[in-house]
Amino acid sequence: MDNKRIISGIKNRDVEIFEELFFNYHGRLVLFANKFIGDMQVSRDLVQDAFFMLWEKTDQLDIKKSPKAYLYQSVKNSCLNYNRHLSIKENAEAEISTRIAELERQVYDGTKTPYLSLIEQELEEKIAEVIEQMPSKCQEVFKMSRFEGLKNKEIAERLGISVKMVEKHISKALVILRHELAEYVGVLLAMFISKM
Repeated sequence: MDNKRIISGIKNRDVEIFEELFFNYHGRLVLFANKFIGDMQVSRDLVQDAFFMLWEKTDQLDIKKSPKAYLYQSVKNSCLNYNRHLSIKENAEAEISTRIAELERQVYDGTKTPYLSLIEQELEEKIAEVIEQMPSKCQEVFKMSRFEGLKNKEIAERLGISVKMVEKHISKALVILRHELAEYVGVLLAMFISKM
């Protein structure tokens, strides 16, 4: 491909040039992304995002090499960011699950004190309040995941969105909960430690 012609076409938002780029590189980029992600649907989403950004932010982009090199680097960066995002999400979920499991152990092994009962009730009310204040789509996805027990793929199919978007909503909900419940978690952990 003639890089000068392609770069000029990109800057002028030439639809034919974008179609040429898409048909030449889309499939190869998806396979490239899948080496990092291991999920074809997410890989397709990330490649689609790269083409979308190329079209939407043409004026802000400085393509110094070839458009092909730019697209591959863009997709690679998106894959690395996605994997970092997954790692943060998994760590947050593990931390919250551990704390909830510890609370359940305290509640059901007979060591729950009246004070702990009060804290537990207050915590449940606070959790419900925080969930109700989440953005509507984030709240809907989180409830379907945690209260209805649906898998991410099932939620995506039901709402007509990508699995990637489902994961983003759940991750956002967990970050909100973690932030809003920080003071309660600290109190409960202090109580647990004092009983060990």
